Amino acid sequence: MKKDENCIYIVTLGLLIVPVIVALGSDFISQAEGRVQWVKSKDGTPIAVECAGAGPNLVIVHGGTGDRSRWKPLFPFFASHFTVCAMDRRGRGASGDSVDYSLQKGAEDVAAVVNSRPGTVFVLGHSIGGVCALEAAFLTDKISKLVLYEPPLQDRNHDTVATKMENMIRAGKSEQALVTFLQEIVMVSPKEIEEMKARSSWPGRVAGIGKQIREIRALDRYRFDANRMRGLKVPTLLLTGSKAASPDLKRAISSLVDCLPNHSLIVFQGQEHNAMDTVPQQFAETVTKFLLDTKSKAD
Repeated sequence: MKKDENCIYIVTLGLLIVPVIVALGSDFISQAEGRVQWVKSKDGTPIAVECAGAGPNLVIVHGGTGDRSRWKPLFPFFASHFTVCAMDRRGRGASGDSVDYSLQKGAEDVAAVVNSRPGTVFVLGHSIGGVCALEAAFLTDKISKLVLYEPPLQDRNHDTVATKMENMIRAGKSEQALVTFLQEIVMVSPKEIEEMKARSSWPGRVAGIGKQIREIRALDRYRFDANRMRGLKVPTLLLTGSKAASPDLKRAISSLVDCLPNHSLIVFQGQEHNAMDTVPQQFAETVTKFLLDTKSKAD
């Protein structure tokens, strides 16, 4: 073979091999690189789930605004211990939707994702995602541990605020509607709201605020049953921020402490409703320690 032909051969072979090396190497570059799949819920609605890492399954259910992408910054902390799977709740992100919405359907979505995973399944739910996660524990026996961060459970009525937000959205003031939700329902501090606005997830939250109206009203219809909760044996970690201002969230945590038979409580000092954003490593370490603790098992 001539010298020029050798050069062409080597270059061509290199072009063929390099993509293969990159493809093989990508698995080792980052365990936190997600892969998206879809799971059909009970009514056939496709629910998007993004997974990364290896180990026991950790399903994460996001709160009222945004979608699964808000949990991506925590993937590097979780992926070395778990197969971490962040789902888009119904009507959010890449998930499908239905004409009718209810918390029951939200719980069925979580249960469907849990049932699709092999082996041990842990579930972490934030805010309304925590309500869906809690209710899912009554629909499937595959949840071995629960982590609930300030789920809004207690009897409440925010219809007036929901109507005000609805009018803002119709007037093209979606960001103002989101701020109203955070100020008047979640009761996040002005400082925290400004920090939230600086994060990359803010535009997505603004874009999805319209879905929040139906969720507020669904939560208004929800009735907390303490006697029913006393029958839930799943080991549960309750999380709250020491600076949480919402009386709804405070009552919910207090009620769960009173009635869940197998619970632990951790308070994030100096934090509000978004500790996963403000102290992500501490948040992830707290959750991981509880989930991997072999002493906290079901009775």
